[in-house]
Amino acid sequence: MAINWDEHADTWETDEATSIYAEEAYSSLIKTINLKGKHVLDFGCGTGLLSQKMSPLVKDIVALDCSEAMIEQLDNKALPNVEAVVDYLTRGLVAIHPAFRNQFDVVVASSVCGFLPNYADISDIIYSLLEKGGYFIHWDWLAVSENEEMAMEPSHVERVLTGVGFNQVETSVPFEITTEQGVFKVMMVVAIK
Repeated sequence: MAINWDEHADTWETDEATSIYAEEAYSSLIKTINLKGKHVLDFGCGTGLLSQKMSPLVKDIVALDCSEAMIEQLDNKALPNVEAVVDYLTRGLVAIHPAFRNQFDVVVASSVCGFLPNYADISDIIYSLLEKGGYFIHWDWLAVSENEEMAMEPSHVERVLTGVGFNQVETSVPFEITTEQGVFKVMMVVAIK
């Protein structure tokens, strides 16, 4: 199912569940790693809610999203150490864009991976972007049934991430979100290169 994220950009942050999700993701992130001085990729950054929270702590952030309208919302935040990039994460982008010249200490993705058509390919690219010992941390809806759209299963995530080379992969359910559609558990994935 393709979603036109540009259509949601103007109202994205007015949904209370969206800001709670970002706050909970950030809270679980800072309990997991020390962000001070880190070079971070915020993959699928949307309007930059997570980047905005990380910005005061980290060295810098490359904030990547395929939605130009979402990136415009991020640009309005005028975060001094955040470089916004409008594009899809591909090997071609990594090869030519100056923002990807240096390896990242941390890659985060908040409610992104469950929407990807090929999680394994993207995970492989992310693995190549990380320093040895670097972290790939993402949050996605926890699947309650097999092949559930826009949600992920821990066993699938662990299989894919260890398959692309991550040494250590852990999944947990640090929080749940109440939306108009009901209460949904959020899975946090912490993978170390």
